[in-house]
Amino acid sequence: MEVISSRQNTLVKQLKKLVDSKRARVESGQLVAEGAHLLEIQLSAGIVPELIVIAERCLHNPEVISLSQRSPSSRLVVLCNTVFDQIAPTDAPSGLLTVSEMVHPEKGPSISVDTLVLDRVQDPGNVGSLIRTAVAAGVRQILLSAGCADPWSPRCLRAGQGAQWLGRIYAEVAIDDFIDTYSGAIAATVLEGGASLYDQKLSQATAWLFGNEGQGVEAKLVERATHRITIPMPGGMESLNVNAAAAVCLFEQVRQRA
Repeated sequence: MEVISSRQNTLVKQLKKLVDSKRARVESGQLVAEGAHLLEIQLSAGIVPELIVIAERCLHNPEVISLSQRSPSSRLVVLCNTVFDQIAPTDAPSGLLTVSEMVHPEKGPSISVDTLVLDRVQDPGNVGSLIRTAVAAGVRQILLSAGCADPWSPRCLRAGQGAQWLGRIYAEVAIDDFIDTYSGAIAATVLEGGASLYDQKLSQATAWLFGNEGQGVEAKLVERATHRITIPMPGGMESLNVNAAAAVCLFEQVRQRA
C-alpha cells in the first residue's frame, strides 16, 4: 500500500487531469469514478479498476476495505485527506476513487433494438440521469451526438449511478446515419402537435430521440421521426425537464409491454 501526502506527486497530478479534462481521459483511455457504489457497480459488471485511491480517513471503513479486497490486482494508494479532497470531483468527497479503462462496445450500434438517442444534451447531470433512466427501463443502447456532455466524466458517472457500465454507450455518433439504417420506430417528443404518448403503441423496437435542454431535438431529426409524441400535461406547465420526459416515455413503454 502506497501512501502519498504531496500534491506535487506525479500520480496526484495525473488524477487531477483525469478528473478535470475530457481530453486527458480520451488520450489515456482512462476514467475516474468516485464512491463505493460506483466501485461496487464496476466489480459487479466485471470491470477491475487499475487503481483504487483511498483517503486516510477511510482506511478503517469496513465497506471500503471489503471492496478493495474484491479487487486484489488493483494498485492501492492512500492519499492524505487534504490532498484527496483537493483532487476529488465532488464538494463532499467520499474518500474513495477508482481509475479504470474506458469501456468501448466491441461492435457498432444495433439497428434493431430499443435505443436512447441524445441530441446535444449538454449538462453532465442530465446525460448521466438519462442513461440511468434508460438502463432502468431496459434500454441498454445509448447513442450521444457530438455536443453532448462526456458520458464518462466523474459527474456524469455519479448522476448515472454507474449505469454506463450496464449499457452500451456510443459517443459522438452521427445520428443521421443511425436513423438512415434503423429498422424500428423513431420517436421524438414535441411540445405540441404530436400524438398523445398514451395513444401510441410501443411494442416494436424504438429509437427515442431527446434533445438539448433549451432547444429540444434538432428540427431535421424531428422531421424524420416516424412518431411525433406529445406528453399530456394537464397541470398547465409548458415543458418537462429532459430526464423527466424520457422517464415518462420509457416507462410507458415498459407498462405497455408488461
